[in-house]
Amino acid sequence: MDKNGIYDFMLSVVTDLERQGRYSTAHVYRCALKAVITYGGISFNVEQLTPTWLYHYQEYLLKQELLWNTISTYMRMLRAVYNRAVDLGMTPYIPRQFKNVFTGRYVNHQRALKKEEIRLVLSNEEAVQETDLPEEASDVSLSSRDLRWARACLELMLRFHGMPFIDLANLRKADLRNGYLTVRRHKTGMPLSVAVDAAAMKLIRRYANTDPSSPYLLDILDARLTGCAAYENYQRVLRLLNLRLYQLSCRCGVGKRVSSYTARHTWATIAKSCGVSIEMISEALGYASISTTQGYLKQFDSHEIEKANKIIISYIFK
Repeated sequence: MDKNGIYDFMLSVVTDLERQGRYSTAHVYRCALKAVITYGGISFNVEQLTPTWLYHYQEYLLKQELLWNTISTYMRMLRAVYNRAVDLGMTPYIPRQFKNVFTGRYVNHQRALKKEEIRLVLSNEEAVQETDLPEEASDVSLSSRDLRWARACLELMLRFHGMPFIDLANLRKADLRNGYLTVRRHKTGMPLSVAVDAAAMKLIRRYANTDPSSPYLLDILDARLTGCAAYENYQRVLRLLNLRLYQLSCRCGVGKRVSSYTARHTWATIAKSCGVSIEMISEALGYASISTTQGYLKQFDSHEIEKANKIIISYIFK
């Protein structure tokens, strides 16, 4: 084992993350490790991680037609590994080591649909008629997840402040009380209070988890699984959801690829066009902050956020 080798070092980081139950982060590290080894070789050393090498590595990733956000993710994983290596004395510290590569976030406005487009996707009955749909080989057991199911997930995420799919999938029966969902964001831990209107409640009842032993509100995740198996189960369902939403977007002819991100971006974009403040949008989405000055701004009452959500839903559906 090469004590300064990128492969062994990053693999040890992945193992630690998995031991902590952080399977999603571990998965990203594995992808970043695979990419860097493909380019630099399995014997690539931490000390070879120079600004020049990083620049050429970025050019290589661009030639592989990777998206800028994917490249940024890989670079940030490498930067975290490099900082760990510096702390352990494995390599000398180089100021502004990653100055020549992209580690930011590229905002893709194409993820958001216009009012007419989202209404078309959610109301086109011809598009969800049952026909043979291509399956991923690993997801044959999930073939019951049809276009109507995918559309229902999209609509629920939209009605719930642009809720991410991971938060929708992890909703608990105990979270729904007196017409409200009270949850915490999976990613940030921020609390959210979401009013459940009649249309959303109808969808919840249609796709409710009827297993009395399962804590989940919706029939999305398998409560019998834990640890890595539970994470892989979620990833399979997420892949199938994105496949179904892509098929739905093609059938509706919206000209944009609809995915699990669409509801979130659409809600935020339409909220802004309706005059909802960025601070309120940020809190409704469950973000910890929007800037270093956000901490000085008052929190919005849940009734104010509910009112904003009603404006957006009314604008879309009425």
